[in-house]
Amino acid sequence: MEIKLEKFKYPEDFKKQRELFIECFPETIGTPIITEEHYRWKFKSFPGKKYEKSFEYIARLDDAIVGYYAAIPYEYLIKNKSFYVGMVCDVMTGIKARGKGVFTKLGIFSTDQFLKEGLAFSTGFPIRPEVIPGHKKAGWDFPFQIPLYGKFLKFNAFFKAKSTSYLTPFANFFILFYNSVLNLFIRSSNRIHTIRYNSSQITDIVGLKKFKIKWCEENKIALNKSIKFLKWRLGAPEKNYEIIVLNDKLNQSILGYSIVRTIEKEGVPCLGVLDFCLIKNSQKFSKYLLLEIEKSAKMQKAELILIMMMKHKAKEYQLKSAGFLKTPYNFSFIMKKFNNSLNTDFLKEEKNWNLMWIDSDDL
Repeated sequence: MEIKLEKFKYPEDFKKQRELFIECFPETIGTPIITEEHYRWKFKSFPGKKYEKSFEYIARLDDAIVGYYAAIPYEYLIKNKSFYVGMVCDVMTGIKARGKGVFTKLGIFSTDQFLKEGLAFSTGFPIRPEVIPGHKKAGWDFPFQIPLYGKFLKFNAFFKAKSTSYLTPFANFFILFYNSVLNLFIRSSNRIHTIRYNSSQITDIVGLKKFKIKWCEENKIALNKSIKFLKWRLGAPEKNYEIIVLNDKLNQSILGYSIVRTIEKEGVPCLGVLDFCLIKNSQKFSKYLLLEIEKSAKMQKAELILIMMMKHKAKEYQLKSAGFLKTPYNFSFIMKKFNNSLNTDFLKEEKNWNLMWIDSDDL
């Protein structure tokens, strides 16, 4: 039977799209992610200047939706010039349609539409290896990978999940001793003042707008994390974030900040780091921000801290010295360019980017 590729129609096709979503992501059953409220926040409320809604396309077989492909129009500043980029997410193919080329055909159709809509390029952050061949067939480039780093604080849930709880006391003693030794080398600074906010207090953070402007100017390719963007990005239903801000007492300005939230990964309570920013010449203060993140993890009873961070940034922020290790998991950064005025080699150069979870739709 013939597969039809077309624009997704909301609300007419919403119920069928949710059925496909649950089929493809059964682990989301019982979570806010499957609700219409979450869908409307994610795809219908983006606070962009040029685009206020996302781009959504489907593969239809008879009356059923067997494929879905969406992109949110994130704004990036490239050498301080604004470009809208399609951040691809919720890409899925129904079980019965797999192996028939639907994923590739829908990918080509959807990205062709992105070009017509005026997007500069599209990005994605797949971690599942089974989707990689389909993206490559649809013309995506794979310039580099982004590692996932982790720091254990306890091993209770980790060893319980592996039915080896007898190892927990020994592992906990070791990790407590190891982390304590690392923290001994962090001397207090009279220059630093830390303030914690929740995600509903973004507008209360004095100096945040000025910090964001400076951070964007210092990065060759920078996600425009405006106050409006942050309010939207941190405004998902039933999600709560903590914003840890490092203030410079001397200059009464923000040196850096991090956004974190509690999550669970494979039965282990974790603290996920959505964003981690420091302005230039303030990288030496990263150890203080990492220590504050560890304090938050302990307060939230998290046993593992997870950070998705590029290799050159992990080195710059001294993650290894702070006790973070590279996990076996890597996100593939993928890209498909549409705007010929942009230099392909420049976009593919890893050191021109400062990507974290906030650049995706995850966490």
